Amino acid sequence: MQNPFRRDGSPSDDRPSDTSPSDEQTDATDQPNQGRTLEPSPDVLAQLDALDAACRTAPDEIDPQIRLWQAVASLDRWVFINRGTDDEPRPYALAAQPGNLLCVYSSGTRAQEAAYANGLVPPDATVSLLAVPIPAAIDWVLSFGERGVVGVALDYPRLGSWVPLPNLARFRPASEQL
Repeated sequence: MQNPFRRDGSPSDDRPSDTSPSDEQTDATDQPNQGRTLEPSPDVLAQLDALDAACRTAPDEIDPQIRLWQAVASLDRWVFINRGTDDEPRPYALAAQPGNLLCVYSSGTRAQEAAYANGLVPPDATVSLLAVPIPAAIDWVLSFGERGVVGVALDYPRLGSWVPLPNLARFRPASEQL
């Protein structure tokens, strides 16, 4: 999997010389995250934060969790902290009580903050990020079930809500029919 972003999360400059950043962002209101940005709109992030808060307020309720993970699965892409190399990417995971949880991030900024907060990189180092579009991100995460991963944590440590892999599979958007 080739990473189209620099180690600091910014877009690589390997686009054709006749393409400008403004060309990539045409009609951005119709397609959030169009182009190579790792940042969803502030409204999207606020919605995720509110949904996570609802889950924490009522931890035994299923409906808030479903709404949260529907919103997460509807993001344009998921961002991962790369603990491997550019040629062999390996997303950051936690050893938690339920088992190993892959960490997915709703934005490049949140992923970078987490890498520093969790001591994954020194404070002056760049953070290697992977941005994977949905639904490929969900498929990739599900493939780690064969390697002992049992679930996914969102924006850890800022949020930390998690979902078991079998439940995550239910949120995968259906493929468009031709």
